[in-house]
Amino acid sequence: MNFRITLVVLTFLLTSCEIFRTPAKTTKPPARTAAAGGSKAYHPMTKKAEYNPKAVRYGNQTVSDLINTARSYGGTNYRTGGGTSVGLDCSGLVQVSFKQIGLKLPRTAAEQAGVGEVINVRDLRPGDLVFFNTDFKGGASRINHTGIVTTVRGDADVLFIHASSSRGVIEDNLFADYWQRGFIKATRLLD
Repeated sequence: MNFRITLVVLTFLLTSCEIFRTPAKTTKPPARTAAAGGSKAYHPMTKKAEYNPKAVRYGNQTVSDLINTARSYGGTNYRTGGGTSVGLDCSGLVQVSFKQIGLKLPRTAAEQAGVGEVINVRDLRPGDLVFFNTDFKGGASRINHTGIVTTVRGDADVLFIHASSSRGVIEDNLFADYWQRGFIKATRLLD
C-alpha cells in the first residue's frame, strides 16, 4: 500500500505544471504547421496582452528588470498553481515576472503561448518566451511548460529560466536534449 501511495505522489510531482488546470477554451482549434528542421510548431490564435506601453520597451532597463525579477526566484520550490516566493510553477514564474514590468499575462502556459508574436528560435533574445510539451507522447503539441529567455550567447547556447517540478526555479540551456525534444515554439512580447 505504501508503494502505491509513493508511486501516486511521485507521479504527481513529476508531471507538468498544468496537470490539474482546465485547458483554455477556444472557438476554433489551433493550427499546426511544420517548422524549420521538421519539428512541429503550435500556433494558437494570438491574444493581446494587457500592458502599460511606457513599461514595455525592449533594449533598456525593462528587459533587465524582467530577468532580474525572474532570477530573484532562483531556487524557489516548485508548487503546482503557485505564484509566490513560497512556491511557483512555470507559468506562475512567467506571470509574476512580467507583472513586475506592467504586463498582465494569462495564468497557464497554454494560454500564455497565445500571447505575442511567434518567432524563429534563431531570432531569440532575452525576454522572449519559450514553450514546451514535456509529456513526450507521440508528437503531441499540447503546451504544458514555459520559461523566459535570459541569455543568448550563440546559436546553440540560449539559457532560459523556468520552474522545474523536480528542481524548482532554475536556468537551463534550450539546446539540451531534453528541452529540444519537447520544444514547441517561442514568442516575443517585448518590442
